[in-house]
Amino acid sequence: MANYSIRDLAKLSGIKAHTIRIWEQRYSIIEPKRTASNIRYYTDQDLKFLMNIAFLNRKGIRISKIAKLSKEEIKAEVDQLSKTKAEHTDNFQGLAMAMMELDELKIGKILTKCFSQNGVEDTILNVLVPFLEKASLLWLTGSISSMHEQFASCVIRRRILTEITKLKIKKGQDAPKVLLYLPEGDQQELYLMFVQYLLKKRNINVVYLGTKVVIEDLQLASSVHQPNFIYTIISERHKCYVPECYVGRLSDGMEAPHLLVSGFQHTPKQADSPDNVTVLEDLNELVEFFSN
Repeated sequence: MANYSIRDLAKLSGIKAHTIRIWEQRYSIIEPKRTASNIRYYTDQDLKFLMNIAFLNRKGIRISKIAKLSKEEIKAEVDQLSKTKAEHTDNFQGLAMAMMELDELKIGKILTKCFSQNGVEDTILNVLVPFLEKASLLWLTGSISSMHEQFASCVIRRRILTEITKLKIKKGQDAPKVLLYLPEGDQQELYLMFVQYLLKKRNINVVYLGTKVVIEDLQLASSVHQPNFIYTIISERHKCYVPECYVGRLSDGMEAPHLLVSGFQHTPKQADSPDNVTVLEDLNELVEFFSN
């Protein structure tokens, strides 16, 4: 069982810490526990309960009314409202709750609903990417364990792979070809799968090389496939290399094709990048790049 600070609750629930304190004092919504040294903390149950309250409040139910409901009534109200068309924030919170509960079925239902109502691409860009970024941040700060993040990522990965296999490249069109890969030490394969879906949906030929690809093997794959672009993600999460140095080596070793680089924590400035490298800040810029 994890323990959370009020800042952790604010990050996951979307409710400001100041508001949570007011709700505690005025309505006794939740009551923090205290350590032997009198430091306030909250439990998994507190987090789940607060996220349900936050959901109802976003749906327009006043906190004064919510405070009068029992936990069973709150859960029933959430279940009822969840059947209606959900907003991105609600889906985000639902995924966070399911991750904390290690509930694969609930994650699956949320994804099915999102895909049906908003489409896979919209779900990737506006729900899954923000959710995974927040989960990664919470793991790095010790608010959740790596188990929670890995569990949610595995469930999402299986669903995205299913959606990728449904897409077919239309033959007879002069579509560009893109090599996708991750360098050694980078663990963001799920993001790379997002890119695979987004590009394939746009009828772009994708060669997915996967993870742990060294530059020498990348050069070999490039000579075989003759791609128009090579795309990778550079991050500092595992401290295996300095991004700027790696991009420089990549540029020197791959005169052609054009290199597309993005990173969810750090990428070199576009002005400092080699001529054959384009830095993309996020997946939205990637979509815009190929749309243009």
